Amino acid sequence: MFAVAAAHEKAVEAGLRVMEEGGDACDAAVAVSLALGVAEPFYSGLGGGGVALIWREDEKRARFVDFSNECPLGMEPGIFECDENGKHTGQAHSRGHRSVLIPGLLRGLEAIHREYGLKPWGDLFENAIRLADEGFHVGWFYRRQQEEPRFGTFCENYPEFAGIHSASGAPFAKGALLRQPDLAKTLREIAVRGPAHFYDGALSETIVEEVRSGGGYLGVSDMKDYRVRWMTPLASRYRHLRFLTAPPPSSGLILIQILNFLEVLLPEWDAANDRVRALAFVRTMRAAFRDRFSVYGDPYHFDMPVERLLSKEYAATTISEERSSVVHVHDLEPGSTTHFTVVDVKGNVVCQTQTLGLGWGSGVVPTGTGVILNNHTNWMDPRPGRGNSLGAGKRPMAGYAPTLVFEGEKLRLGVGSPGSYRIPTAVAQVILNLFYRKMSLQEGVEAPRMHLDVGPLHVEDAVDGAILDSARQSGFEVSPYAYPHHFFGGVHAVAVGDDGRLTAYGDSRRAGKAGTRE
Repeated sequence: MFAVAAAHEKAVEAGLRVMEEGGDACDAAVAVSLALGVAEPFYSGLGGGGVALIWREDEKRARFVDFSNECPLGMEPGIFECDENGKHTGQAHSRGHRSVLIPGLLRGLEAIHREYGLKPWGDLFENAIRLADEGFHVGWFYRRQQEEPRFGTFCENYPEFAGIHSASGAPFAKGALLRQPDLAKTLREIAVRGPAHFYDGALSETIVEEVRSGGGYLGVSDMKDYRVRWMTPLASRYRHLRFLTAPPPSSGLILIQILNFLEVLLPEWDAANDRVRALAFVRTMRAAFRDRFSVYGDPYHFDMPVERLLSKEYAATTISEERSSVVHVHDLEPGSTTHFTVVDVKGNVVCQTQTLGLGWGSGVVPTGTGVILNNHTNWMDPRPGRGNSLGAGKRPMAGYAPTLVFEGEKLRLGVGSPGSYRIPTAVAQVILNLFYRKMSLQEGVEAPRMHLDVGPLHVEDAVDGAILDSARQSGFEVSPYAYPHHFFGGVHAVAVGDDGRLTAYGDSRRAGKAGTRE
């Protein structure tokens, strides 16, 4: 039995088809990733990056690969104007040519395929090429992304973008056929010539020329020298569960800290009612994000106390601390990034999260490529001396938290989500829902969510009113959203039952889909 959970039915179909034809989970991941870049061009694609957590069942081993976007040479603190708190005073960091980092997605897919793929590289492009060439009908979620203010701004300022993703500058009607022939051509070229065409060939030159034409920093050497990072996943436990998750500069550490704090704050979980559990969870989110904005950064460029932050001793001594953070909060947007989970017939798993940064990325599309470039400078601190400061070779702190959950030695769940800061909090809530509130996968994903970082307590308005009253009485400002709301992510997960059978589910908040095959 094999399964795919992702944010678009065409991507799910692509992954299932590859595995039906004998492909490994890693082959399927390449096909799903590419299809999502066509069907969800506002969230990910060739111009972006991401991360993947990979489980190899025969080896009983997990590996993590970071192919996130990276600062090019010349991108240093001071290039974007900001106030003393790091708040940007312009928009160059979040849109346009200067916001573009080195895109890592294709190098990541290449690395995954080289290590574990069974099928020829070019074959894995077939579904994405067909989808870009023949097109697909615009659904409600695509249409919703065209209602975001960024979309209108990009249509006004970037003709290449508007020519692909709008009807003469206006949003598409729901059900309209969206074809992307330039992107299909680009995908065909990469399928034949390999990723080198993108990083060290004619396509690379086209991308660099476009970015440089608008004052951006991306250079030929930046593209040519980009490398993925194979890293060791973070490991931890919560009560009877063992889990593996994403190391910095991703945010699996926040997930671990939340659950560590929760274990300290509410050791008697089973005896507590839902109100007490919820309020404890709110406090653990606040505690974890104090550290996220103070001591997190790219560990390749910043000395981060990871082992100390991972420890339950640290959680026990700091859960009640009241301390301020050196906070830099990037622009608050409800939608960015996408996630998918794949499990093949042998039990191999890929949990992959990928992004353009904010919705629609930078808005910059090099002429004739169909590729939207990322705007990942938005996730970085423009001030010097911080863990997440801009700097050549640095990768931004990102919310990615693909996670594998085990009971004993038995893999039980592959899970992840998009949603920036809301990713680790969404994943934590789904884990608690499944394993300790005894919900089904569908119930656990669809249950209303909360999120708190350094601002108000964000909640879907289907959260029990008694919980919200208790939060207010405890001094938390509550900010409600109509349920279900894509601000709170889009969890796409696959669960493994006692008998080994798979259950896959895609979050309705982001039009998620899932499928299994015998």
